Amino acid sequence: MYKLILSNLKLRPTRTVVSVIAVALGVALILVSVGLSYGQLNDFSARMRRLGDVMVQPSGGSYLAAINSGTISVRIGEKIAEVEGVSAVTPVLTKFLGEQFHLVYGIDKATFGDVSHGFRIVKGQLFSDLDEIIIDTVYSETKHLNVGDRLELLGTSLRVSGIFEAGVGARVMMPLQTLQNVNGTPGKATMFIVRASDGTTDQVVADRLQERLKGYKITRTSEIQKLMRTNTPVLKPFITAMVSLSALISFMMILSAMYSTITERTREMGILKSLGASRTFIIKLIMKESLVICGIGVGAGFLLTWLALHIIFSVAPNLPVDISVSWILAAALMAVLGGMLGALYPALKAAQLDPIKALGYE
Repeated sequence: MYKLILSNLKLRPTRTVVSVIAVALGVALILVSVGLSYGQLNDFSARMRRLGDVMVQPSGGSYLAAINSGTISVRIGEKIAEVEGVSAVTPVLTKFLGEQFHLVYGIDKATFGDVSHGFRIVKGQLFSDLDEIIIDTVYSETKHLNVGDRLELLGTSLRVSGIFEAGVGARVMMPLQTLQNVNGTPGKATMFIVRASDGTTDQVVADRLQERLKGYKITRTSEIQKLMRTNTPVLKPFITAMVSLSALISFMMILSAMYSTITERTREMGILKSLGASRTFIIKLIMKESLVICGIGVGAGFLLTWLALHIIFSVAPNLPVDISVSWILAAALMAVLGGMLGALYPALKAAQLDPIKALGYE
């Protein structure tokens, strides 16, 4: 049977190639969109875990810490420091750079190092003047910046005073006062990062802060990833839309290709049935032909995904992507399922052909 299937595919190369490309696009669409979405989410949550133990925000604060920038007074830090179990606290002001698609942190030099886990300057030093900034190793490599170089940021020329190990907070950090002035929010912060004292868990500290600071949003950094997966309003609909669109593309293209193929092969189907081919044989023939197309399309989809990511990384090398094995399998399954469903109706239609009429079809 497979020899007959391969012969049919070779006989109609254009339609076969179009169907394979359609399936490949569906697979690539799922993997690239999901990989970028979860890559951003996982990368951000990992940075926040190393930033500190507990995050304190206004009630309407975003987990991404990029919304409602500069809406909380830095004086709140004094109340937070008084809570039992708090070892250190530091204010952080955030600013999202849309054109570069990353956050900038304004941090307090005196307290930031006491809060974060694993923050380490690998070259140069922490800023000493208001016109200095520090950047992480990834940003340094992708932007080809070194200690002493100047960087135009937020309409201000800033000097790179140090480079820190990537994985803590934002890729670019500057003095809190500098970002407050640029942002037009003097004396304000986006959030406070708290470190629990030795012997006190982050859950205990979070509970005590919630009791003390009514109306504020208290979040343990260890649970940010879970909360963002479940509470981010656009994540689930976006992924559902991408998966559905992929399956729909595969379904419609395979349906169209198989339906037109059956029309062209009406006489061929009549010959097969006149030679004793059963309805089951015809259905299996069409479905297996679709399965072969989907299989080739899935392989091409993986290749297309690699190519798309290669292009993305050439434009934005520091963009995190996370494609798990489960999503690779899910993308392949959805593409195959969509293709097989698309082939089902043409297969049933072919099986119901009257052999006498089919033989007389021109």
